[in-house]
Amino acid sequence: MARGRFSSAGLTLGLCYAGEHGLLLLRTVLIARLLGPEYLGISVTFLLVTSTFALISDLGIEKYVIQARESELEATMPTLASLLLARGLIMALVILALSGWIAERFGNRELGWFYACAAAIPAVEGLRHLDPLVQQRAMRFATYVKMQLGGLVPGVLLTIVLAAVTKSYTAIIAGCLATSVISVALSHILARTPYRLGLARDALKPVLTYGWPLLLNGGVIFLATQGDRILIGTLKGMADLAGYVAVAALTGGASIFLARLFGNLSLPLLSEARDNAEVYADRVRTTGAASLLMLSATLVPIAVIGAPIVVVLFGAGYRTAPLLVAFLAIQAAATVLRAWCVCISLSVGGTSDILANNLLRITGLGGAFVALSMGEGLVWVAGFMCAGDVAATLLSLLQVTRRTAAAARPAVFFGTMFALLAGLVLAVQALIDPYAGWAVPLLAAMLCSGAGVAAALSASADLRRRLQGGATQILEIAKRKGG
Repeated sequence: MARGRFSSAGLTLGLCYAGEHGLLLLRTVLIARLLGPEYLGISVTFLLVTSTFALISDLGIEKYVIQARESELEATMPTLASLLLARGLIMALVILALSGWIAERFGNRELGWFYACAAAIPAVEGLRHLDPLVQQRAMRFATYVKMQLGGLVPGVLLTIVLAAVTKSYTAIIAGCLATSVISVALSHILARTPYRLGLARDALKPVLTYGWPLLLNGGVIFLATQGDRILIGTLKGMADLAGYVAVAALTGGASIFLARLFGNLSLPLLSEARDNAEVYADRVRTTGAASLLMLSATLVPIAVIGAPIVVVLFGAGYRTAPLLVAFLAIQAAATVLRAWCVCISLSVGGTSDILANNLLRITGLGGAFVALSMGEGLVWVAGFMCAGDVAATLLSLLQVTRRTAAAARPAVFFGTMFALLAGLVLAVQALIDPYAGWAVPLLAAMLCSGAGVAAALSASADLRRRLQGGATQILEIAKRKGG
């Protein structure tokens, strides 16, 4: 039963996230080509503002909905909705107050109004209905898919059309606002339960107990995930920021896609089995193997051949050092493996683990700041950020071995395989030039990727059965449609 739910949910959510991140990549690519590096950089700073304030105010409300026991949930939902709304309104007011200062920091003093417009996004998002998340507890993701893609498709299309017509970075404002408004409206239209606000003291305490480490963690995640872009934007300028973001759109976009897909599938499975030691141990190994499989099949080949792919997508003006792509891809792969550790910690209530390893991540930001201050290039930034993320992932692996005995041996195996793959990628980059032709880099990418995929499949018979079940389901769907 669980395997059937996993395969069906994985297919649904995988197609959703593939569509979502494909649309976001398309938006970035077309804005880059339509507006050029300078205006792409300005557009990126708008997104930085909205994502930054979302991260530093994250109470883990969405995660609590998934993790909470059924008996706790019904009485807690009005309080969660109220907290979400209050968070959105507070974020909006703070962005409005700081918009002028933000414009100065990015060297565009006259664009205070532009960043002030970002305040509308959290204000709208605060009205989101949480019922689509409740449905995910039973591995039902159809409502979430409709809500996400229903808002994103028109928002991305509007951004692209306005960018083509106006040739202005203001296109990003209309597109992001349209996405939020439509998505929030759909969350209410598709909800199965009424939207209620309330504030119950008995409900508030467990939510805040669960969420305060995640709130602290959000500020650290902001520095770890957005700090490099902010440093480049303030110390180097919009053109350099655009080049860095072009690479990150490929590597970071893939890691966000994989980490979100993995987290939404794995956390319900692990949380459901936490009181059954045998099933829990089996699912820990299965989800770990799935994490290694995903990063090996996607991010490892990107690390090898990502540099020429960036040029193909964004144009010759975005040609970059292959080592920069390799470092950012390894950093992204570390994020995916760490998502496995996070799911284990969250499934047993260990939210403090996430804060500790994210504090280690930001050590890379300190190195990046020193490198830029000394006049070094973007490769140094990527190298330091990669080092911080890898160190954090190794700490995460250690943490989960202490949280539960079920993770001890799998953590050693998957951590060792990740380290071997990272070393192999860097060795390949030292030996070949990915710009010299496609044949050798493609072969090297296939060999590196294949080694990781083989290790992942050999580690879990349960994963092999789940993948076979998913493939069978896809074939059956295809036959029914063909018939």
